[in-house]
Amino acid sequence: MKKNLLALGIILMSALTFTACSDDNGNDDGVQPSLSSTNTYIPCAGNYMKNDGTVGLLDYNTGNRPNAPFLYYDAYQAQNGTGIGDAQDLIIVGNKIIVTSTSSSKLEILNRLGKLEHRVKLHNTQPRFLATDGKYVYFSAYTGKVYKVNPNDYKKTIIDSVIVGSHPEALSVANGKLYVNMSDYNYDGTGKSVSVVDLNTFKKIKELQVALNPYDQSYSVDDKVYFASSFHGEDAAVQVIDAKTDQVTTLCKANIFGYDKTKNRLICFSTQYDYTLERFVVNKAFTYDIATKEQKELNLEGLISPSQVSVDSKGYIYVIDTPKYSEPSRVFYYSPEGKLIQGPILVGYDAHKIKFAN
Repeated sequence: MKKNLLALGIILMSALTFTACSDDNGNDDGVQPSLSSTNTYIPCAGNYMKNDGTVGLLDYNTGNRPNAPFLYYDAYQAQNGTGIGDAQDLIIVGNKIIVTSTSSSKLEILNRLGKLEHRVKLHNTQPRFLATDGKYVYFSAYTGKVYKVNPNDYKKTIIDSVIVGSHPEALSVANGKLYVNMSDYNYDGTGKSVSVVDLNTFKKIKELQVALNPYDQSYSVDDKVYFASSFHGEDAAVQVIDAKTDQVTTLCKANIFGYDKTKNRLICFSTQYDYTLERFVVNKAFTYDIATKEQKELNLEGLISPSQVSVDSKGYIYVIDTPKYSEPSRVFYYSPEGKLIQGPILVGYDAHKIKFAN
């Protein structure tokens, strides 16, 4: 049970026009939408060993946002005629989407509409999370390594690898270095560091001591890396690394957060697993002003068991809500002030993060 909890430029297609129909939840009713433009993607891992993960997107006409409703579209299935198996994480680099599949142990490179261009089979590698410096892509894996990828070279896609330690998870790039969360996957209290890799030499140069169990939250903002250490049910901590000095500072108590660049703030949740309800419950939701350190309570309507939060370039808030892992995850879409605009939007099983192309 514990390990399951732990493992818990826009392309403008002006030549194409489509019609999309949806129900009240913003879900496709069987008419495959064509994409006038999109930049909002959702990797969904699916249920364990069920091969029902998805690479989906929230489709809309950009001229009508933020008021026009989102339509959820299973892009991978529609473009390839088959499922992806599982989708742990994805990242958008130029005109490509790179996807990691942990259970399937593979890396897939898609075009921006979700069409498979190249697959790299990775025997017993279990790739996890992704980051990019704009040219290369890096992913962590349960081999204890981070791998360097050239997404434009289909003959030699994996360029290099470096050993960072046991069960690396989310990672970020800042100041010419890669910062890799080293999780406490084994629940033995040893997972409380961030490994630092020099990107010029692609060698591990140090290990920074942090709060217990840095896991799936990591954002780079200029020369800062923000991440969350989720402990194991105790009070979690959002911390920041100054990539110039590698000094670590604790900011606030939360295990889920997203960065809002429009206000230089964090959207934070402190959640805890309730074994009676068999889901995560919210202890506190708040905003954290990075400049002033001020916290303000945030009341977001409709949520039952939030698992991830993302903020787009205009400050709009997207929260993934997963009350039951046996049912599809839901997305709630809010204004920058926290007013519900749309939701719940049903997406895939065990949605992991909403990612934006720009």
